[in-house]
Amino acid sequence: MMAIPVAASEKLGTNGNTVNIIGFDVDAEAENQLKEVADAGNGEYFQADSPDDLKQTIEYEWLPSMGDLTWAHTMAPNGWAISDEYKKAEQAPREMFHISKREAFRLDEAIRLMEEKEWITEQQAAELKDWNDERRNAFYELYQQLGEGNRDKVNTHAEQIRKDIQDWVEKMKKLKEESGN
Repeated sequence: MMAIPVAASEKLGTNGNTVNIIGFDVDAEAENQLKEVADAGNGEYFQADSPDDLKQTIEYEWLPSMGDLTWAHTMAPNGWAISDEYKKAEQAPREMFHISKREAFRLDEAIRLMEEKEWITEQQAAELKDWNDERRNAFYELYQQLGEGNRDKVNTHAEQIRKDIQDWVEKMKKLKEESGN
């Protein structure tokens, strides 16, 4: 009969889950079977012989302390972490912008050389310079848009982490209240 719970527990355990079991007022045979199921699921077995034992085990093993709840907000990204993420988020747009600046400089030099050698007219040189300036400005605008978009993604992600932490804290407080603490 125990083969089915052990196999199910093993399956859960191989999927990255943990099967913890509390044996509430069980005899030695049942306790051994429950230990086997917990072991198969990479979990732990806890014994509880009274309602108080059960409550204490749940609170100690799975509910955070009030200190944990008080300090949970420190798990959210701080200014330094966000600043580091901004730097990462701006790296690709900044590299693209620097490449475009080098390209614009090379085009300016090519235009100057072609004009100097009289391969193009002053009018053609002016048109090429205007075109190059437009491209330079377009790349700068794209750089700003990408950087701002990436910073917005960092802010959104950081805010979601803060919200998730706050939701977790509220959930844990509610569980602690329901358990009588």
